Amino acid sequence: SFNIIDWYGMNIPSETQYLLFLGFAVAFAVKIPIFPLHTWLPDAHYEAPTAGSVQLAAVMLKFGPYGFLRFAMPVFPSAVYDLSPIIMILALIGIIYGGLVAMVQTQIKRLIAYSSVAHMGYIVLGLFALNIQGLSGSWIQMINHGIVTGALFLGIGMIYERTHTQEISDYGGVASSMPKFSAFIVFFSMASVGLPGLNGFVGEILAIIGAARINVWYGIIAASGVVVAAIYML
Repeated sequence: SFNIIDWYGMNIPSETQYLLFLGFAVAFAVKIPIFPLHTWLPDAHYEAPTAGSVQLAAVMLKFGPYGFLRFAMPVFPSAVYDLSPIIMILALIGIIYGGLVAMVQTQIKRLIAYSSVAHMGYIVLGLFALNIQGLSGSWIQMINHGIVTGALFLGIGMIYERTHTQEISDYGGVASSMPKFSAFIVFFSMASVGLPGLNGFVGEILAIIGAARINVWYGIIAASGVVVAAIYML
């Protein structure tokens, strides 16, 4: 049957669950993307037109977490329970690694692309915490990341259409000539960082709390990713 409901509750042997879950997981991990399967994303964003970057960041990256939530997790529960610590560790690596690489980028689209690797790490971290705080933070962050990153790519696209350069060093002085636009970019940058009171804070803090309930060090490492995010976005 191709009816998903028929897949739920099947008594699949644990060994088979591991194999089938890994097959699903690799596909969804590429789509998210989870470290170390993330290398296609910066190039894709760099080459894509603005509309393509917005669609990719706001919609298509969410297919991966949705796939885990809709297919892999309910159909292969034993495998998910046993393998979730490994996936959470990969998500934490992605949060820190994505942020550190974003810090040294000189091209604006690649910076936002690597920031997406970090932010998607929070989504995966909350998802595989397997508790109500983590799961709630994960799906809230899916929506929030789509809004915030989509807005940033739209803003970048507006500058690129006028300058035809993605080098951050070429953008000095935009605030004096486009003050309203600059306020818009700063607002969404703060949301991306996770400033309390803005939407990026809600999903990330719930994902961090969910991870900390599994292992306090998971929460500490994830929270340090917020500091890194503040550095590269500022």
